[in-house]
Order: sequence, then structure tokens, then C-alpha cells
Amino acid sequence: MLDVGKTLLLKDAPQSKRYRLGFHQPPLNSVNHLHLHCLALPFIPKWKHVKYMSLGPLGGFIDAEKLLEKIKPSTSIH
Repeated sequence: MLDVGKTLLLKDAPQSKRYRLGFHQPPLNSVNHLHLHCLALPFIPKWKHVKYMSLGPLGGFIDAEKLLEKIKPSTSIH
């Protein structure tokens, strides 16, 4: 998903120097499914960033890299 998202951003918004890839977490996802948000930055108008803020333990938006780190299997042996 990330590779496709990055490819599409480079194609559709080549002028952007910054991008953001991520997901909405419960309780802010209205339907129980997974879809990737591919965002070219900066947000225009600026207030649109509110929809993509992290709310920490309350959910909200999570960057794709942080989610991957969160769900990565532990490599430690017990």
C-alpha cells in the first residue's frame, strides 16, 4: 500500500516536497476497514490538518510508519 501511495503522490503532486501517509484509528473510522490516506503537504487551507491529527490513546490519525512499528512482531525470544 505504501509503495503504491508514494508512486501516486509523486505522479499526482510532483510539486510537493513533503508527503504524509497514514490511517484513521478507532473511534474516528466510521466503517471498520483499512484504507491509506496519501496526502501532499502543506494542507490548503491550513485548517484541513485537523482531520489528520493524532489523538494519542484516543485514536485519531496515525502515520503509516508508526502503525507499522506498532504492529511489527517482536523479535525477542522468551
